[in-house]
Amino acid sequence: MKKYVITGSLGNISRPLVEGLVKQGKEVKVITSKANKTQEIEKLGAKALVGDVNDAAFVKEAFKDAEVVYTMIPPIWQTNDWRKDMDRIADNYIGALQGSQVKYVVNLSSVGADVGQGCGPVDGLYDFEQKLNKLQGIQIKHLRPSYFYHNLLAQIPMIKGAGIMGGNFGGNGTVFLVHPKDIAAAALEELLNLNFTGSSVRYIAGDEKKGQEIASTLGKAIGKDLNWVEFTDEQQHQGLTGAGLPEAIAKEYTNMGNALRNDFMQADFRKHKPTLSPIKLEEFANEFAAAYKG
Repeated sequence: MKKYVITGSLGNISRPLVEGLVKQGKEVKVITSKANKTQEIEKLGAKALVGDVNDAAFVKEAFKDAEVVYTMIPPIWQTNDWRKDMDRIADNYIGALQGSQVKYVVNLSSVGADVGQGCGPVDGLYDFEQKLNKLQGIQIKHLRPSYFYHNLLAQIPMIKGAGIMGGNFGGNGTVFLVHPKDIAAAALEELLNLNFTGSSVRYIAGDEKKGQEIASTLGKAIGKDLNWVEFTDEQQHQGLTGAGLPEAIAKEYTNMGNALRNDFMQADFRKHKPTLSPIKLEEFANEFAAAYKG
């Protein structure tokens, strides 16, 4: 297999995929919504396909000659119905894959995508997984990473404003955490080896911590003695809307925190607990400190 299409432009996961595939002599095309990324993509040895994944005709044309595709649903920050908007992009991918030359799909999903209800934005990824699994003649590998370390960067304003970290999860139970570099390494391995058949799942996590352990580790990196405070769902929702997030997004993030707190989001992950990948919270703490001071 030589012809690859990568979605996600040159994000934290997609860029290493492009670099790794080009290095192995693959023909790589990169979908990006930003025309100003074209030169950067071409410098990496790939071809830019400029367009919007909300445009079904564009996606169909982009996938037309591909043999292997890496799919991800990009972040949606303005919406009245997050799941509906994710489903529309998923349907565009499915429509483009049907009748195409694509033989393999590596799909960026998430821990909790097995549940289908109550996991916030991950519920839309459940829908996409189910649709991909129904495709005939295409082998599917779903990557289900845990909670991104980089999500913790959103805590910086609260640390600076209130001197605490927190959320509506993390009080007693542990949270699995992962670095985008480790997700990219797993995705690249799957894209190059192509040794999966049917539809299968790969979980990815680098560390497992309680909220207070997260606060203590990141606090040490920035020279502060931090506590993790577990909020009620109502407090979490109010905090998110107060920070300017749309109601639909605040609601789903609150649902995701509830799913983490009650652990049904991580239940299947724990059942199939993978070998932890290399990057630990202590290493990410250096990135966190740089962002905090920056």
